Amino acid sequence: MKAVLLTLLAIGLALRPGTALRCFSCKARASNHDCQHVRNCTDSETYCRTEHIRAVGNMTVISKGCSSHCVEDSQSYSVGKKNITCCSTDLCNANGAHALQPAAVTLALLTASGGLLLWGPSRL
Repeated sequence: MKAVLLTLLAIGLALRPGTALRCFSCKARASNHDCQHVRNCTDSETYCRTEHIRAVGNMTVISKGCSSHCVEDSQSYSVGKKNITCCSTDLCNANGAHALQPAAVTLALLTASGGLLLWGPSRL
């Protein structure tokens, strides 16, 4: 009997509906500090999207929000640059830029170390 109850409990926990993704959300703000509103996304919105537009000089416009479809993009124009970034975990669009993932940092360190080992002490 205990096994049946534990199995039902496990199934219930596994089938429990998840919570919606949460993203920072704003439209056309001048700075990231002005974009701290948190929005609960709908079930179909599975990405947090950030768009940075930087014009010549120091003019920046940032927009953030939930998205059902997101494609990362970077475009340069004669008067500035536009970057779109996407992520899919709660509040992952805090600053709009992707940080290096731990695996990428480890890989970079191993590659640099391997290069030094291959170069060898005789060449130093």
